[in-house]
Amino acid sequence: MLGVIVGLVVAAFVAATAATYRGFVRFRGRVRYFLGHSGDITWRRDTPSGAIYAVLGYDVGIDLLTTYVYHVRRKDDESVLLADLADALRGRLPAVSAPPALLVRDRILPLLRRTSALPPSTGYRPENRLVRSELDDEVSIVYIIEGQHRYTFVTEGMRTGWGMERSALHDRAVANLRAHTVHILEELGGPQAEYVSLDGLDATRALVGELIIPGGIAQPVLAIPHEHACLIADVSNRVPLAARAAAMFQGAQVPLSPRLWRITSEGLRPVPP
Repeated sequence: MLGVIVGLVVAAFVAATAATYRGFVRFRGRVRYFLGHSGDITWRRDTPSGAIYAVLGYDVGIDLLTTYVYHVRRKDDESVLLADLADALRGRLPAVSAPPALLVRDRILPLLRRTSALPPSTGYRPENRLVRSELDDEVSIVYIIEGQHRYTFVTEGMRTGWGMERSALHDRAVANLRAHTVHILEELGGPQAEYVSLDGLDATRALVGELIIPGGIAQPVLAIPHEHACLIADVSNRVPLAARAAAMFQGAQVPLSPRLWRITSEGLRPVPP
């Protein structure tokens, strides 16, 4: 009789353990799905008790089994838990060291990004937050260090380490973009009405609009529907340009803005509707 009882207890334990593990695997999948929609966290691989994620390119491990058991016992709001997990991963990122300014000063560039695609400021240490400024309510300027095969975002810690004010960083980045653009224009034979899929800075080139606008366009308007496109037309042709920009925006893998833009004394600004 005792043997039967022991057997039943063991079977119940094994069944409960198996159910817990199945629940954990499903939970780990939901975590992966949630984090997969962030612009700064990328799944690398699962581990027996959690997973490895890359945060801004740096691998960070997380124990999800303990989190899952705690979640089941507390029966708390999973949406809040998932947001807290994302912030916890961001908070574990070590302070990003600043490379020597003299080695990278000529490789610092601006980059236009859709604000919703950028890493959030919450969760990160202040020194790991990206240096950014907003062009409008949808598009922001961030800064990168160009590498051979990839680029690195410029963080507030880097900027401070270089002893650069935000305005000085922006001026340096735009000056480097201007130099890049002059080289591209030499290869193209001069300013064009379209810059598409040239070097990854196509839309960002709108920040140096005075270089890229072809002659004969009296009142230029620009479209930057995605990161790899900058289209230019006279304001008299704004309607077809807007229609094309909207279509390209909808079909883009890295959309930027469906709006039209103009160059003003204060820089690049959206054209009023």
